[in-house]
Amino acid sequence: RTSSSSSSSSMRIVGDLLRTLISSRVTYRTAPHASLARTRAHTGRSSSTATSYVITICRRQANTGSSTMRGVKKENLPTKVCVTCERPFTWRKKWELCWDEVTTCSKSCNAKRRAAKQGANAAERGENDEEEEDDDDRSSGSEGVKSERAKHKAAVKAQKASRRARLEFNGDPTSGQKSCDECNSLVNELIRCQTDASKRWKMVCGKCWVKVSGGVVDGDAEHPFYRYGGLWKNRRAQNSTEDFAPVSGVEAA
Repeated sequence: RTSSSSSSSSMRIVGDLLRTLISSRVTYRTAPHASLARTRAHTGRSSSTATSYVITICRRQANTGSSTMRGVKKENLPTKVCVTCERPFTWRKKWELCWDEVTTCSKSCNAKRRAAKQGANAAERGENDEEEEDDDDRSSGSEGVKSERAKHKAAVKAQKASRRARLEFNGDPTSGQKSCDECNSLVNELIRCQTDASKRWKMVCGKCWVKVSGGVVDGDAEHPFYRYGGLWKNRRAQNSTEDFAPVSGVEAA
């Protein structure tokens, strides 16, 4: 009996508290401390537990609050006729606060209504005629711009094609080539060497190397100033070029 009486009294206290909160429009965040103290004393709950208990009940009460169309069946909900598609549509929860201002049934109909209104306003101001004249002027002036764009586009395509061919070793035959210091011819292989008393390093091709060294890697008695310093190769040599055959006895440095 004691347990049943205490539970009934606690429920009565909670009911009184809820009625007080609803009548005074006090949210669960500002619940009176005295009411919480009474709930804590009669229910035997701790401070935090009693607070969460009251908050949960208040939340449930708020979620089940009154609505203008609560309890109304779907077939009895108010309807309107869309001003765009002229089809009827019924009341929805999202229109609860602005139902009197709703004139279209969907966003697409609303967009069509705005577009039609803007077109009508433009026709009244005569903007359509001005826009046609502007279009004519733009078309005449845009021909030069289009030709420049076409030229630029063609140049970009040619540049990309050249780069692609070079990466595939089918591009410009002179890509990456260097000139010989003796005959100034562009080749893919050059030999670094000294040929005279100045001891200045030169880059010579295979044909000129035979002349300045006598065809011997370390030189001979007829070429006392010759000194070998290495071999340079064009790593970007294209397949369309005819490379000269490597000189026998000369290795890459």
